[in-house]
Amino acid sequence: MLKKGMWALLALVLAFVVYDFVTGLNQEQQVREQAGIQVQDSMEEETVDLTDEEAEALLENLDSGSLNTEVESGVEYGLRAGNTAYDFELEDREGNTVRLSDFRGQKVFLNFWASWCPPCRVEMPHLQEFHEENEDVVVLGVNVMSSESHPENAGTFIDELGLTFPNVYGVDDIVDLFLVESLPTSYFIGTDGTVYERVVGPVTKDILEARFSMID
Repeated sequence: MLKKGMWALLALVLAFVVYDFVTGLNQEQQVREQAGIQVQDSMEEETVDLTDEEAEALLENLDSGSLNTEVESGVEYGLRAGNTAYDFELEDREGNTVRLSDFRGQKVFLNFWASWCPPCRVEMPHLQEFHEENEDVVVLGVNVMSSESHPENAGTFIDELGLTFPNVYGVDDIVDLFLVESLPTSYFIGTDGTVYERVVGPVTKDILEARFSMID
């Protein structure tokens, strides 16, 4: 009789252990699913694409000293593939004014970066090597000045990595206009100023060569 009672107790304990294990798995699965939904929702919310009205409002508020307001007749400016990229006027390290439109007739890789950004540091040697080997493409770097802890950090970064392609100092208005939320953010631009692609994250020399081989 005592043995039967012990076996019954063991069976009860085993049943409880199995139940607790299965319940734990179900709860873990539910948490994972909820987390997945939350991450997905967050990613969808972070995707930004300005409407025409929002873009116009932003353009109206831009500093006239950084945006080139000369508009070509019949040209649709924007950041979507097929649009003509917004023109701008920014200064390089020597204080020279550089316009995006200065490079019409050449393909352009427009790259927004910061000295503190690890992916930017990884990407830069690829951009430099691509710049040295491809004379028909301009690599144009834009330092996001407002994100730097000290104004001299950008110049130190350029010197440290031996960058010889043109770099300019980006003001907040232009950074916002080009939808720079993560670094690096880059644009592939054709010889006529047409936007072909927007890329968030670092690229390699092979990617640059492959993309630009398909761009006029």
